[in-house]
Amino acid sequence: MRCHPIVLLAGLLTVVRAQGVPRTFSARPYRGGPPLPTRAVLEGTAELPCDIRPPRHNDSAILVVWYKSDITPIYSYDMRGKHSEKASHWKDKEYLNDRAFFRTATEPATLSITHVQEKDEGEYRCRVDFTKSPTRNSRIHLTVIVPPHKPNIIDEHGNPVPSVAGPYEEGGDMRLQCLVSGGRPEPKVRWWRGETLLDSKDEPGEFPSLRRNTLVVHELSRADLHAVFDCQASNNNISQPVSTSVAIEMHLKPLSVTILSSEHAPLSANRKYDINCMTVGSRPPAKLSWYMDGNKLTNHTEKVSPDGNMTSSTLTILPTLDHHDKIVTCRAENTKVQRGIAEDTWKLNVFFVPILKLHLGSNMNPDDIEEGDDVYFECEVRANPGAYKVVWKHNGNVIQNNAKNGVIVQQYGLALREVNRSQAGNYTCVASNVEGDGYSNIVELKIMYKPICVPEQKRIYGVARHEDARVICRVEAYPPPESFRWAFNNTEEMVDVPQARYKNSTRHTQSVLTYRPVTEMDYGTVLCWASNTAGQQKNACIFHIIPAGKPEAPYNCTLTNQTTESLSVECTAGFDGGQPQHFLLEVFDQHTGVLQANVTSRENAAFTVQGLEPGKVLNMILYAVNAKGRSDSTLLEGFTLKVAEKQTVRVLFTGTPVPFEFTPLLGGLIGVVTALLLVTVTILAALKMRSERRAQRPGDLPLKKATAPSSEDLYDADDRNPDVVPTNKDSDYQLTGSTSGTPLATQNTPDGLPPSSLPAQQTNNHLQGLPAYSHNDYNNYPTLPVSTARAEIPLMKFINFPGPGRDGENERPTKR
Repeated sequence: MRCHPIVLLAGLLTVVRAQGVPRTFSARPYRGGPPLPTRAVLEGTAELPCDIRPPRHNDSAILVVWYKSDITPIYSYDMRGKHSEKASHWKDKEYLNDRAFFRTATEPATLSITHVQEKDEGEYRCRVDFTKSPTRNSRIHLTVIVPPHKPNIIDEHGNPVPSVAGPYEEGGDMRLQCLVSGGRPEPKVRWWRGETLLDSKDEPGEFPSLRRNTLVVHELSRADLHAVFDCQASNNNISQPVSTSVAIEMHLKPLSVTILSSEHAPLSANRKYDINCMTVGSRPPAKLSWYMDGNKLTNHTEKVSPDGNMTSSTLTILPTLDHHDKIVTCRAENTKVQRGIAEDTWKLNVFFVPILKLHLGSNMNPDDIEEGDDVYFECEVRANPGAYKVVWKHNGNVIQNNAKNGVIVQQYGLALREVNRSQAGNYTCVASNVEGDGYSNIVELKIMYKPICVPEQKRIYGVARHEDARVICRVEAYPPPESFRWAFNNTEEMVDVPQARYKNSTRHTQSVLTYRPVTEMDYGTVLCWASNTAGQQKNACIFHIIPAGKPEAPYNCTLTNQTTESLSVECTAGFDGGQPQHFLLEVFDQHTGVLQANVTSRENAAFTVQGLEPGKVLNMILYAVNAKGRSDSTLLEGFTLKVAEKQTVRVLFTGTPVPFEFTPLLGGLIGVVTALLLVTVTILAALKMRSERRAQRPGDLPLKKATAPSSEDLYDADDRNPDVVPTNKDSDYQLTGSTSGTPLATQNTPDGLPPSSLPAQQTNNHLQGLPAYSHNDYNNYPTLPVSTARAEIPLMKFINFPGPGRDGENERPTKR
């Protein structure tokens, strides 16, 4: 029996409706057109489209069935039944579980499969049954995309890089590799820096599932510090690519280094300074070091800022003049970076006091300069800043320019034309700048000149018969004298003294003649000449040998500095009689005659007496003593002051002291008017008393004046002798003075020595009245008094110095 097709279809639908999905129904595979491709990412959601729109307006879909691999139903959506407004869903629990859901609200309707797995990949068929229209089938091919694994980054040494690469040196290269495994389809690996795709090399790995991409960055710059590089792997445009980021750590060179020195201001020598240096931009912080002309300095400190970007250092320096123009270098160094060195230099400008070096002209021999030569000095000055003034000095005295007199002063030179011995001595130059005055070394100018007599040496020697006189002839000369010559003159002739009689000392530039007079004719004048490389002395040194005698008494005595316990006496020494003398002072109490003090003075006639009693009237006796005896006494009178009194004392040679006392009246002052009256009365009374006392005495006598006694006072008139050498009854050889008003006779002198005489009005003795003379001017040299009768005396023979005599008074003796 054949069933109607409609009845058969209704039965099948009943079975489907009752069981959900006809398990026993084996539908034939759909052989329609190509499947619709769709993709889903592993663990993502797959959207499988199915068009359920009816082809007719009055039709509707009543059943949707999904098949996997075109045969096995996996999901159904049934819109039939009593409650058609609510469709029923059926899904294969083993395959889909709860991962699938059919949505009809979208256009087209889709089957959403969540948590897509690799087994979900394949071909799906969607069958749609309509109420009136034929069944519609559509095929969809689902491709499951498997993303790659997270990229791994390694450095050029093959070490994995977790999150920070490096550190790399500034200016160096960076090489990173990105390794990506897995993924279906095969992923693409790319390097990115922010939004910028970097040029890199994509290459296969050691295994089929491994991909490799190498990034190389040349000449890293400061801008690459902490830059982030991303390695991304992608094999679809549905999901986000997988990526790994890495940051770059770098070592940076010092960006700059600067010496902070107030625009490199000048420094003053021997003053301490702190010099600062600063560097920035180094990573890690740079080390600062100091150098001077390549030599490392150690006296400095260092400080790093909290952020490590800046390092500062302070150098303490005590510059000297040797540091001038030296180069100071501040070096910033980062040892982590090749050529990570930066430097700043400073050329020191050190101000210092001028340094001078004085010397004679280069073509001059300092040991061969004679009077009349031209001399030139050069002053080398080293100064910073330059010297604004140079001063020349001779023996400490400033030299002024005087071209007329041959002195030419230049800034760094001094010229002396036709020098003389007065210009010998020590020369210096002084240069000044803002730092102070600099002094040169001392250059001694030695000028060769013939010997000359030393002034203020002993010219008159008093000696007794048969006694030795040591006559010392001292000269000035350069170079020192090599020899001396002595001669004797007694107005009759001049005879050379044998060399055995004197001893020369070129070290002390002197010659000592030992002379012993035997007779009166042995007294006279001796002359001395010295010779050196420059020549023989032109003017002789003249010495007088006279009979020795007692000294003259001191004169011109004055009392000074009187107190209650002491007093001082100053006198002028008289002629010493040709022998060394000393002075004595004896102080007696005038009332009792008791000796109060006895004082001796070896050098001059000046005494200070201590330990006296107040208010004492004193007699003082002064005299001089030498080997021949003592002089006449000089009498002084005075007294010490009374206690608490002011006294004025006048000492007379004769008479008694006349003290003048002024005692102020002491008493109670009763009011200002009474005090003024008492003072006035006291003053008037004192004036009246003084006038009365002066009226009673002949007049005030002055202290003894410095009038030396005449020769007539010292010697008896019978002892006077008109000859050159006087006789003395007491065998004390002394010379007489000339008669007042009688001119002195002319004395015979050696050639070249003009005669001279004492002034006619001389009244002092023969030594005290000698006029002053120059050691080179023999016109003023004193001569001993002689008379014209002396020419009748026979020629004196030089007993101790045998030698040829000379006839004729003015002939020059022959040198022996």
